[in-house]
Amino acid sequence: MENDVLKKQETLYGNLNFAVAIKKDNVGIIKHFIASEKEAYENNFQGQFYPSYHNEINRVMSTKMLKISDEDIFLAFYYRLKLGIIDKPIEKHFSLFLKAVEHNITDNDLENTYLDAAQLYLLFGIKNNENSDAVNDVIYEDYIELLKFLNLCSTYNTYPNLRKKSIRFLPFLENEILMRRITEGFSFYYGSTFIAAGSLVLLLLDTKKDSKNVLLDLHKNDLTNTNVWLLGSFYEDFQKTEINKSLLKDLYNKYPKEWIDEYQKTN
Repeated sequence: MENDVLKKQETLYGNLNFAVAIKKDNVGIIKHFIASEKEAYENNFQGQFYPSYHNEINRVMSTKMLKISDEDIFLAFYYRLKLGIIDKPIEKHFSLFLKAVEHNITDNDLENTYLDAAQLYLLFGIKNNENSDAVNDVIYEDYIELLKFLNLCSTYNTYPNLRKKSIRFLPFLENEILMRRITEGFSFYYGSTFIAAGSLVLLLLDTKKDSKNVLLDLHKNDLTNTNVWLLGSFYEDFQKTEINKSLLKDLYNKYPKEWIDEYQKTN
């Protein structure tokens, strides 16, 4: 059954006549996306419409979607979230987007989804699927500002470049929600990711002692050599203050020097 459905999608969405007809059909683009992802989800394969028409889907999702029903807008958000896509909805559609987030959390094991746990936590304060209704407390303006931080983190593809542009992160020190979530949950999502790296930059830029205590407490965990090296590489670039110097000193006191000075594969 699974192979039959997959082949049917491949045949339909690979047809040139279909491609010509669907390009300007905004309603059709969303309906085909939803239908293909629904079949794919039920039969455990990747929907075949999205890979070929993701640009068209993105274009429609960036409009006011005036001719598209609320149900289809909700389902479009819902299936895009399953693909790991965090949208920036217009305010009119924000409640539909939050509904889609809540449904994704409640019907998925968060360890087996393309949704990123760090994104869910920083945007919505969600660490597991037990309090999914908490997403409905999120205010649109707060969401947009938190999303800006995640989008900034995603613009980098190397850690040195991110550190060199740390000045771009300074405005986020004023975001009380973001800083509270980072200080309360950094150990939850710390690892070799650019979201963690951006959060680490904020903790190092922040002058408050609470931010430094977050990192000192992290040192007490059983960190891998790769994660120790990542901390050390960031600490070394933020040595202008005595309190940041003490972070690097504490790291050397707790872990082997070679873990900090030279990158190694995770043991």
